[in-house]
Amino acid sequence: MIQVSVILPIFNGAKTLANTLDSLLMQNYKEFELIACIDGSTDDSENILTQYTEKFKKFTILKNSVNRGLGPTMNRLIYHASGTYIAVAEQDDYYYPERLQLQVELLDKDPSIGLVSGIAEFSGGERIHGKFPGILVHGRQYPEGKEMFMLNYKQHIKVVNSCMMFRKSVHIDNGLYFTQHYPSISVDWTYILRFSLVSKIHGLHKVLVRLDRRPERQSVTSNKVKQFKATRELLRAFAYEYPQLISKKDYQFAMRTQYVLEINSKSGLKYIFTWLAYFVRNPFEKRYVKSIMKRIRIKIKMMYN
Repeated sequence: MIQVSVILPIFNGAKTLANTLDSLLMQNYKEFELIACIDGSTDDSENILTQYTEKFKKFTILKNSVNRGLGPTMNRLIYHASGTYIAVAEQDDYYYPERLQLQVELLDKDPSIGLVSGIAEFSGGERIHGKFPGILVHGRQYPEGKEMFMLNYKQHIKVVNSCMMFRKSVHIDNGLYFTQHYPSISVDWTYILRFSLVSKIHGLHKVLVRLDRRPERQSVTSNKVKQFKATRELLRAFAYEYPQLISKKDYQFAMRTQYVLEINSKSGLKYIFTWLAYFVRNPFEKRYVKSIMKRIRIKIKMMYN
């Protein structure tokens, strides 16, 4: 019996797909099935997949005739998964060999854990330029229940979606699903928020995945205007849905977290004007001050290099 189902949604991933598949082939843990779904792709993704059909122990290829989006595609993949554990993979990420093995060992050992993720490193092509999330990078562990919910609501998602592994039973028994309601943002954010209220989420203090973040890489989050609009809507919707958990103060803090991201997405004069607009509205928000001080330090460093 297959214990792990690795699910892989694909939309025009031909440029990076082979690298991802090769990294899955090199996993120390071999007892898994791979289920891929081509979501209305118009590139060479399907041909690349077919070249790997004989290389995996069990490989299923699904196909959406039209592009349905990430949320519905994830739900379809989970429906076809036969494993006790479901591991999420993405078409442009590289998975280190111990990824699946470490996650399976943890879930086997501790039945109270419903989902496990780890640390991601960001690759700019030539070098690694960061790691996420900071809570795990600095050796701390995720809180549980309401505290985990509030962490991911107020500070935005702190779980690496592209290396999650979760129990299918928790997903099914609690009616969880991946939504497509908020376009241009990762569908995993709402999933993690709801998951945190029904089961324990654990973070491994190991780098499990390398994310491709080269400047030329295109992604659904490249349209920042749509992304920011969708994020604000998500924060408002969850505050309305969970008034017993999210106070007005919490909501305002979460929105200021979003404003910091919007400020930092700007450059030049746009950054200055955006920073001033938000600072006037919330002059006591320390994160705004940290943002501009960081910019100043970078400019000074560039001047003397």
